[in-house]
Amino acid sequence: MDYQFQILAEHELVIERISGEVTLEEMIEKTKTLFAHPAYDKHYSGVADLRNGVPRMTKVELYGFAKLIDESDQFGYAPWAVIAEDPMLVALSQVFKYRLKNSDTIGVFSTVVEASRFLRKPILLEHLQDEAVI
Repeated sequence: MDYQFQILAEHELVIERISGEVTLEEMIEKTKTLFAHPAYDKHYSGVADLRNGVPRMTKVELYGFAKLIDESDQFGYAPWAVIAEDPMLVALSQVFKYRLKNSDTIGVFSTVVEASRFLRKPILLEHLQDEAVI
C-alpha cells in the first residue's frame, strides 16, 4: 500500500491518498502515523482518497478497525469523506461507517466534488481532481 497525507492547517483539512493493496495491518499503521503527526488535529475535517486502492481485508477485520478508531479518541469530532470507486471498497467503507459511534460524521462518495460539498471545503478541489469524463 502506498500512503501519503497532507495536513492543511490553514483550512483545517487532512487529505489522505491511499493506493495499491489495502490491508488491515497497513490501515492501522497509517492511522497511527497520522494521529501521531504533530500537525494532526482531531477537529480537522478529512478525506481518504481510496480511488486507487484495492481492498485486501475482510468485513470482520474492518469491524476491529472501526472499534480501534472509536477507542482512540482521535476521530469523530469533524466530518470525514471517503472517496472510492471500486465496488468492494465502497461497500467496505459503508460497513466501516456504520460500525463507528459517530457514523453521521462519515460520508462515502465517488467524486471529489461530492466529498468537497459534504465537508464544506471547496479548497479540496485544488488538491484532488475527479477523472475527466470524455
